[in-house]
Amino acid sequence: MKISIITVVKNDKINLLKSLRSVLSQNQKNFEYIIYDGMSNDGTKYFIKKYLKKNIKYICKKDKNYYDGLNYAIKKAKGEYIGILNAGDVYFNSHVLKKVFKKIKSTKFDLLFGNLIYVDNKKNYLRIWNYVVKKLNPITALKIASSTLIVKKKILVKYPYNTSYSISSDVDFNINISKKYFKFIHMNEFMIFMKSGGMSNNPSFFLKKIKQDFLILKNHFGIFYLFIYIYKILIKILKFKIIKNKKI
Repeated sequence: MKISIITVVKNDKINLLKSLRSVLSQNQKNFEYIIYDGMSNDGTKYFIKKYLKKNIKYICKKDKNYYDGLNYAIKKAKGEYIGILNAGDVYFNSHVLKKVFKKIKSTKFDLLFGNLIYVDNKKNYLRIWNYVVKKLNPITALKIASSTLIVKKKILVKYPYNTSYSISSDVDFNINISKKYFKFIHMNEFMIFMKSGGMSNNPSFFLKKIKQDFLILKNHFGIFYLFIYIYKILIKILKFKIIKNKKI
C-alpha cells in the first residue's frame, strides 16, 4: 500500500522546499512524492536535484494551468491513494501520513479529509477550518478542506479536475464526488498548515475566482446558486479568526 503526495509548482522554489521537507519529516515512509513543475525558470530543477531519489520524482512539463498539471501528475502516480500538498503548505506534524495509513487499513475508504489551519507569511494562525462532516452531499462538500483530501487514484482518474476552472476546480471536484456515494472519512484532526496567498485567496485573482465559483455553483445548484454562494462565504467568515501569539 502506497500513498502518492503531489506538489504542483511554478517559480516558487522556496515554498516548494518547505513542503518537501515536511513530507520528508513524516514517520510513515511508504510514500511517493511527485513534484510537478510547470516549466519554472527560477532554477527549481537544480534547486531540488539533491533531494531526488527512488520515491521522490520530478516532472517538468508545460501545462494549461495548475489543474492540468495536477491531472497529469495523478496519472503518473504509482500510489493507490493520492494526496495533494501545495507549495508552501506543510503537514501539521510528523504523524499525519501514519494516521492516514491506519485509516486506510482499518476502513478502506475511498476518500478522506481532515482539518487545516491557515497561516500567514510570518506563520501566524489566521483561520481554523475544522467543520465536522458526518454526511457528504453537495452542500456539506463546501465544508471540505480541499488541501487535506486523500483520494483513491482510480477516482481521480475517472473524475479529473476540470481544467476550465483555473482557480476553483477543487470546488467543482468536491461537489462532484459528493454525488457519487463514495465511502468517506472525515478525520477530525488537523492535517495541514495552509499558507495564505495561494490562488484561491490571492487578491489578484479575486474577481476571477468569484466568476468561476458562480459558474460552478450555477451548474450544480441551478437557480439557487446565489443562495449557495452566500452560504459558502458565510461558512468561511465563521471560521475566520486571528489568534494572537499562535504560530507554527
